[in-house]
Amino acid sequence: MQSKEFEGRSAEMKKPTPWLASEDIMGVFPVTVTVDGCFLHKGAEFDGGRKEDVYAMKFTGKDKQLVLNSTNRRTMVDMFGVNVNDWKEKKIELTVVDCKMMGKNVKGIRIVNRTETK
Repeated sequence: MQSKEFEGRSAEMKKPTPWLASEDIMGVFPVTVTVDGCFLHKGAEFDGGRKEDVYAMKFTGKDKQLVLNSTNRRTMVDMFGVNVNDWKEKKIELTVVDCKMMGKNVKGIRIVNRTETK
């Protein structure tokens, strides 16, 4: 076995996934991104092999998509309206916050600001 000391970010140690996680932006947030579009992913796979249908936002020039939970979806509606096509090309800020999920304290990504209005 060969060993080499690793000195990168902890997010680099995770199994590759198409989904943006709080660990991906911890230490570098807030992150400004431009919305490229929204997609419905049927049977999207998550940790532990769990599958579900999810809506996610893709960002220009980024590999990972942000799964839209109800909080972030409502924030986008408040900022840009109910027509998802109107969200395209909008710049938003992402940050990491403490939140509860299924009764557990976790870190989550939140959309906190729009940085430009078109």
